Amino acid sequence: MAAPQHVPFLTVEDEDDWVVSFALGPRGAHRLTLVRTPRLEFMLRPEQRGVSVGAEAGQRPALLVAVQWGAKSVDVVSTAKRYSLDISKVDTTTRAAALSLLGKMNFDQRFQLAGA
Repeated sequence: MAAPQHVPFLTVEDEDDWVVSFALGPRGAHRLTLVRTPRLEFMLRPEQRGVSVGAEAGQRPALLVAVQWGAKSVDVVSTAKRYSLDISKVDTTTRAAALSLLGKMNFDQRFQLAGA
């Protein structure tokens, strides 16, 4: 497997949309974003519900399958791709908030979540 992608920071939004967004690369120019909008999911077919994983502009989001959360790294598996992320430079408070929100996003057990 390739070396983990460097994550200089990540953002967490816990409002109408639940968002965990990993900045990728030395300056965070690209993003890997996990999004769930539970208030609108009733409009989707059951197989379309869950956490969307979007990585590149113009790319159709895939669904989250699994997250393995470690102290310094995260593996994200979607229906389209696997991402290995180095979160060692992200502060512990933000890491804890992201892991907590991922737990909230998984209220219906649509993906596997294992973490520290």
